[in-house]
Amino acid sequence: MKPAAPTLPATGIEAPAPSPAAFHHYLPISDAIFDGGVFVTSVGAGRVAAGESYPLVGHPSLYDFKWKDGRTLPEFSIMLITSGRGLFESRAAGPVPVEAGEVIMIFPGVWHRYRPDSATGWSEKWMHFNGELAHRLLAQGVFSTEQPVWRPADAGRLEAELDRLRAVVQLRPSENSLRISLQGLAIIAAALNDEAAADEGASLPRQPTAPAKSVTDPLVQQAVHHIWTQGHKEMAVAHVATALGVNRRTLERRFRLALGRGILEEIIDCRFNRAERLVRETDLPLKSVLGLAGFGGMENMRRVFLARTGRSPAEYRATQRRRAGT
Repeated sequence: MKPAAPTLPATGIEAPAPSPAAFHHYLPISDAIFDGGVFVTSVGAGRVAAGESYPLVGHPSLYDFKWKDGRTLPEFSIMLITSGRGLFESRAAGPVPVEAGEVIMIFPGVWHRYRPDSATGWSEKWMHFNGELAHRLLAQGVFSTEQPVWRPADAGRLEAELDRLRAVVQLRPSENSLRISLQGLAIIAAALNDEAAADEGASLPRQPTAPAKSVTDPLVQQAVHHIWTQGHKEMAVAHVATALGVNRRTLERRFRLALGRGILEEIIDCRFNRAERLVRETDLPLKSVLGLAGFGGMENMRRVFLARTGRSPAEYRATQRRRAGT
């Protein structure tokens, strides 16, 4: 007799039970889901037996990698290891052992790699995500590229949230809704539910990024959101106004009234924040950084780095590597 499909908690929607086999799905992305602050880009799970090759096959080239090469993603990821053990390594943190019940956090623009121990294998459940709120949490020290592995206070709750999201995606694979974004927020909250880690993270220095002060003007909120979620694209003030369907002068006036700064300053902050992290934490060629950060030309990026660090991008990278001893 075939068992009945479970019902998702608090939704009343019948959903398939998560399959024990490997599952991954990459969600469609549209402008409509950006308004939630966080949007989910993919979800999955896998079980790797002892001695089995890794990563499991079938991922798009952007997400696939080989251990010797590693990879760099344009988004965040939370991965829960539910059994076994392994190793995570990133440019920012170095090699870090991983045990069952621990979370691996992957950050946009940071080179990394990971794999299970060949003697134990491991089971993994994960979610990729992005959005303005995720970048704000990083900028405010809620999580850190230097501390990518930790043990949440309740790994069982985190696993349940990941299973719930996966069940919804399996039920409606072509949907990427605000509800999915809210479930993504629940996963982030469950992963960060560790009072000791939160206290430690609160003392980390902030990086220059989106303004931390609250913004009550909804139009300005939309503008900041657009800038920080589309920062990998070449952007001008006129592009922001057009995207929001408003007059440029009106947007500039309300933006300056709400934040005490112009839209162009916000765009430059976003570009520099992304470029600085890529220069400092990856080996990507500067031409690649240029494109990923949305700068229109190398000289433009060079001027911003000189103004903010006193060094060109190449000099800044060399200085940071010397300080890190690499």
